[in-house]
Amino acid sequence: MKAGEELSIHEVEKLDLGEDFKLALSRALSGANVYIVGPPGSGKTAMLRKLGLYLSRSGRGAAYVKLEWAKYGWGLGDYLKHYGARNIGLIGAEAGGDVVLLDDGELLWSYSSAYRNLVRDVRQRQVVAAFREIDMDTLTILFGDGFTIYLQRQVAARPVVKAPLGLGFIGRTSEIVVI
Repeated sequence: MKAGEELSIHEVEKLDLGEDFKLALSRALSGANVYIVGPPGSGKTAMLRKLGLYLSRSGRGAAYVKLEWAKYGWGLGDYLKHYGARNIGLIGAEAGGDVVLLDDGELLWSYSSAYRNLVRDVRQRQVVAAFREIDMDTLTILFGDGFTIYLQRQVAARPVVKAPLGLGFIGRTSEIVVI
C-alpha cells in the first residue's frame, strides 16, 4: 500500500476506510473538530484526504496543510500562497473555506515556535487533523475539544518510515530503498 500522500485523488476516493471514516465524516460535517491518531502506516493521511474530498463535495471548503512543508514563521496565508494549488491534487478542490485539514500534527509539540503564526490563523476555523501521537491537553488549548479516532497499524507492502536517519534507528531493523 502506498503512503497517504502518494495516493492519487482517484485512489483516495476508492478507499474503503470503514466505520471510522463514517464517524469522522459525520462529526466533521456537523462542524466538530476531528482528530485522527495512529502509528505510521495506519491510514491517517489517506483518511484526512478523503475527509477533505467529501467536505468539499458537500460545499464546505477545506485547505490541506502538511506541517512538514510549512516554513518557519509562516501563517496560513503564506502556506496557501505556496502550496494552495496542490489542494486540487490532494483533496480534489481548491484551498479555501472554514475547514483546515492539518497533517503531521505531532510536529506542533516538537516545534511549537515554528508554527505559532499558522496555529494563530487556524484557531478561527474547524480543524480536522492527523497525528502520530497526541497531547490532548495541548490540543484542546490550541484548537478546542474534538472527536478523536484512534487507528491501528495496517500491514503495508513495504516499510513506511518518516524519520531522519540517525539515532532513531539504533537497535532497530530497517530497510532502505535507494531510488
